[in-house]
Amino acid sequence: MPLPPLAIFHGDDDFTIAERLAELKAALGDPSLASLSIAELDGRPLTFADLRGVCDTLPFLTAQRLVIVRGLLARLIGKPSEEEGDEPPAQANADFAEKLIEYFGDLPPTTALVLVESKPLNERSRLLKAAAGAPNAQIKKFDVPQGPELVRWIIRRAKASGGEFSPAGAEALAAAVGDEPRLLSHEIDKLLAYANWERPVGRADVERLTPASGEAVIWDLVDALGGRNGRVALEKFHALLAMPGQDQFAIFGMIVRQFRHILQAKEITQQGGGPAEVMQALGLKSA
Repeated sequence: MPLPPLAIFHGDDDFTIAERLAELKAALGDPSLASLSIAELDGRPLTFADLRGVCDTLPFLTAQRLVIVRGLLARLIGKPSEEEGDEPPAQANADFAEKLIEYFGDLPPTTALVLVESKPLNERSRLLKAAAGAPNAQIKKFDVPQGPELVRWIIRRAKASGGEFSPAGAEALAAAVGDEPRLLSHEIDKLLAYANWERPVGRADVERLTPASGEAVIWDLVDALGGRNGRVALEKFHALLAMPGQDQFAIFGMIVRQFRHILQAKEITQQGGGPAEVMQALGLKSA
């Protein structure tokens, strides 16, 4: 199946975006050959001439060439930052955007251009509207699932992996891990293996293998990392590692989650929000 000539993936669910990119790469065929026809670019310092030069290059030993560009659309759609001296001037970004819109209709049939953003974009922007009008384009926003949708996401993910979660088991896992798709995926695979894919994973399985007690330790670990206290950080890391159901991948996901919560809380308070707004945004309950 041919790749879409143009795709835009944006949103804060970087895990699902990464999976979608992996699917596109796999669609090129033999990885040893496909790697020669895959270009991954940083869009922040990119010029239009450089982008066009890469896209106009013919694929080598594959039917199509996959060009993945990260960070370009946020730069072109958003306002230039006055704090970053290497940010291209507003007029240069506007000129780039105009050329890119024109190029959407001129992309070579042998090239699949994928523009990736780690944050949601303004879907009413002229760039996204122009991209949506390009033939066979794929424009997809990937949001991290929240609340009831997170529970349904767990159930669907388990089914796609050849197993099953009971509704109570999915609710328990959502409560224990939160809205972290990467960590949830790891826990789902672990719990399905524990059930040997022979029965639905229930609440008791989650409580046995995904202990909530790791939350307190992970905060201590995050504090130690923030304070550059290597000794304490290592102690907390090994304490987490010794807990049932934890490994280095799960711990990394927990660290990412806590730092994301810290950044969200900071942004809310800077905008005048109080503890109630922070707790609501992070899905926390008062004691």
